[in-house]
Amino acid sequence: MKPLPRHLPLLYCLPWLAALALIGCASYPLGMNKEQWEALPPAQQAEYRAKQYAIDEERARRNAVEEASRAQARHEAEAQERARIAEAYRQARYGDVITVTVRDGLLGFYEKPHPYEPVAFDLVRGETKSVVFRRQGQPHITTAILVHFSEDGNTFYFDLSSRNRFVAINDGWHRGREYLRTDIGGHDTHPAGEGIRIGLKYRLLPTAM
Repeated sequence: MKPLPRHLPLLYCLPWLAALALIGCASYPLGMNKEQWEALPPAQQAEYRAKQYAIDEERARRNAVEEASRAQARHEAEAQERARIAEAYRQARYGDVITVTVRDGLLGFYEKPHPYEPVAFDLVRGETKSVVFRRQGQPHITTAILVHFSEDGNTFYFDLSSRNRFVAINDGWHRGREYLRTDIGGHDTHPAGEGIRIGLKYRLLPTAM
């Protein structure tokens, strides 16, 4: 086999490199190396292939069972959390629920800032919620931002998982407060929001009347 020409275009080299990589990464049944495998007679090679196939099938079955178990555990945990939040809303008193409004400015859609449709939503103490925002003029384009209201009812978080998340403490939510942020949340150099206004106010509940 002749060596590859030094100046052969990369486009033509790629198939050669891929083939060489496959040869170098070839694996043999039951952890054997190439020399051990090639020293076996065909009948034993077939036997070892069948054993390896059975091992792979059993591993795949165990993985599927474990993944199903994890999915079931997640489903049960989510159901319990939904039930807990629903009960918290039923038992809520004045000061337990805030209404959040988000408007103005820009939000990041696919790492590019665009105007968005304003939203308003409620949060009860201890609730974490994924809020969906829709791009203005193209509502099929969305982005989701995680928000949280602390158990003690004194702290609100916007873009919870971000290092640059927005945090507001209770400094007059009974009257209503509005916060203007030049940049907020996001990751690396891409903020989740620019120049947005976040309003926080206690929700007036029937029990409070």
